[in-house]
Amino acid sequence: MTIAVPAYMRRIRNHIRTAEAKADESLLAKLDVMQAILRARQTEDMPASHVGQDAIVRLGRAIQSDIASANEVFRSHNALVDAKTQITGGPTHEDTWAFEADDDPGRQQAA
Repeated sequence: MTIAVPAYMRRIRNHIRTAEAKADESLLAKLDVMQAILRARQTEDMPASHVGQDAIVRLGRAIQSDIASANEVFRSHNALVDAKTQITGGPTHEDTWAFEADDDPGRQQAA
């Protein structure tokens, strides 16, 4: 038998979902900047094709960091779902478990 989910758990769920959405927005914003720089480099009046390369490299690092950070937020989400399951006996979900495995082939390709 499961018990009702307490209000504090619903609030935490809403906060973690907001954090996940903001992580996505941060990544999208950086990708927009990257795209703008790359498009600007393709104009005919650009003095050299490598202008802005340092900014691109730094944005690339920031994007990598955002992806790693989002992964940790997903792991936190999973930990919270586990805690809720232990407390309420309610169902769990597997929608973010793919981000938990260290032997994920996609993760190794990206490294």
